[in-house]
Amino acid sequence: MKINKLKIKLNVLYLIVFGSLACFSPFLTPYFLDRGLSYSQMGILFAIYSLVGVLAQPFWGIVTDKYASKKTTLIITMTISGILAFGFIISKGFYSILIAIIGFMFFQSSIISVFDANTYDLIEVHSDIQYGRTRLMGSIGYALTALILGIVIKFTSINIPFLAYSIFIVAGLAMLNNINGKNRRTGSSINISDIVKIVKNKRFILICISALIANAAFGSNGNYVAVLVKETGGDVANIGMLWFIVAMSELPGFFFESRIINKYGVINIYLIGIALYILRFFINSLCTSYQAVLAAQLLQGITFPLYLTATLQYVISIVPAETRTTALTAFAAITGGIGGFIGNIGGGFLLQRISVFQLYRIFAVLCGLSLLIGLVLKSIDRESSLGIN
Repeated sequence: MKINKLKIKLNVLYLIVFGSLACFSPFLTPYFLDRGLSYSQMGILFAIYSLVGVLAQPFWGIVTDKYASKKTTLIITMTISGILAFGFIISKGFYSILIAIIGFMFFQSSIISVFDANTYDLIEVHSDIQYGRTRLMGSIGYALTALILGIVIKFTSINIPFLAYSIFIVAGLAMLNNINGKNRRTGSSINISDIVKIVKNKRFILICISALIANAAFGSNGNYVAVLVKETGGDVANIGMLWFIVAMSELPGFFFESRIINKYGVINIYLIGIALYILRFFINSLCTSYQAVLAAQLLQGITFPLYLTATLQYVISIVPAETRTTALTAFAAITGGIGGFIGNIGGGFLLQRISVFQLYRIFAVLCGLSLLIGLVLKSIDRESSLGIN
């Protein structure tokens, strides 16, 4: 009974935390357009959005492993980001929005990584908890929130999502306070040499490079798919529907991820996920209506769960337990942060010169390069005979 209650609380918390992510992430592009920004200015802001994550995520990872519990870090970052979300409401021009993004993302960007690391700590103690089946609740929360807010924004204001974010954060903090588990300082012995070992780990470097290149496409797609919807005749409500489809399509993948990875191996699943991203982005580049764009997002159900669970499990498998939060936040910063920085600033400037359809063909090429590096990593794993498939 006790474990069942813990599962329910954790599921609800994933629903809330990822619901809060859906309060701003899908709607930043419409928000920037509403504020009258150019594609170049949008590219700069999205790049700063990613760059702050590059700096903040390792910072919070090291602080958590060295000084604090994951729960404490979550309380701090969630509380302050909930307050700073109001900065988007009062910001009108480019520079004020820039300041709002820097402050907000310094605290918000690490929440998911620390949250996932905390969940894996709970999984070590409670083997009945499966990450994929818990994470799918996050997809449900993201999907429903994006869908509802897309409709609400159409008839109200683009400022509504940021108010909703703060409300979600309050609910999340209340639920987090009710979860008792393995919340301790997990890295009291971590030092500089431990961090150096992570950085010098050849397999960690290769998975980071491969995922970084892929994330240059992923991150840019997440922000500029709204442009694709607009160019094919859609509006803000259709953007909400798109992210609803994207998130809901992930449910089967997360539900069966443990079984799939156990059968085919972590690296194989990673490579399959990247290969399917190539197909997905190429299909997007051929769409002529927003309905076709929406339909193409169903491939998210195969691509993203495979990519996410494979990368998380791979990174966890190659680093010591006491450096897990540091490794996961560093991985997120390198791949999502630097990769997102490159993709966002590049995508913004490219959209000034080429069509969004050509941009998606470039995304497919980037994923092809990521796949090649992943194949090199698979070869190294095979030669090392370390038991990682």
